[in-house]
Amino acid sequence: MDFLRNLLRYIFPALIVVLGLLLLIGSADQSSVYKIAGAAIIVSGLLAGLMVANILSNKLNMILQFVVLIGAAYFVYQDYNSVDAEIKFARKKAKINAAVISRLKDIRTAQLTFRTKYGRYTGSIDTLVNFVKYDSLPEIRAVGEVPDSLTESEALEYGIISRDTFYVSVAEVKFTAPHIIEKRGKNYSFDPDLMVIAPYSKKPFALQAGFIDVSGLQKPVFEAKDPEPFAEPALRVGSMTEANTNGNWKE
Repeated sequence: MDFLRNLLRYIFPALIVVLGLLLLIGSADQSSVYKIAGAAIIVSGLLAGLMVANILSNKLNMILQFVVLIGAAYFVYQDYNSVDAEIKFARKKAKINAAVISRLKDIRTAQLTFRTKYGRYTGSIDTLVNFVKYDSLPEIRAVGEVPDSLTESEALEYGIISRDTFYVSVAEVKFTAPHIIEKRGKNYSFDPDLMVIAPYSKKPFALQAGFIDVSGLQKPVFEAKDPEPFAEPALRVGSMTEANTNGNWKE
């Protein structure tokens, strides 16, 4: 009877230790908080067992339990800070990367438009900015009014209307048209002077351009890269070794 009574006294400490072990076993894919909690519970159960066995006094047990609790709380707090810092870093990285990608896409649009007009890309930041700000593109428009009874082709054939070439600014055609502004969204307004500046470092993007041999043909290429990225890998668009204008992000 005394043996059974003594055995029952150890059930609660044993259950605490088992609970801690289960928490440790199940924490393989969890954060360190679970491991710390499991270890603290095991230590708490062992201390309770030592108290039941009269190896520790109630007062000493309470002191040790308090120390375990404070230690566990400290490590949990440190783990929380670490996770919180990672979350904040990820959010900041995503925000900066979105701004960088927006500007790299603008550079790509400007370079493709430059190539359309001049047959090559430019490796000069100033040339690219001035092209967007001051250059123009030819646009053929119908002059005159098409009668409701005729198509534009018929009106042109009868001489009712004519076609003429107008020159429209690059910025207006490629960047500031209403449908383009709407697509960009309010967070990424267009400024040709800022287009070539990396948002985080405030330094100009590293810009290169040239030609590479592709099956005996000279193909124009360019690359624009963030010179001092917030986090690696550095975002870039284009390539100096391949004839493509892709970005190294998921598009």
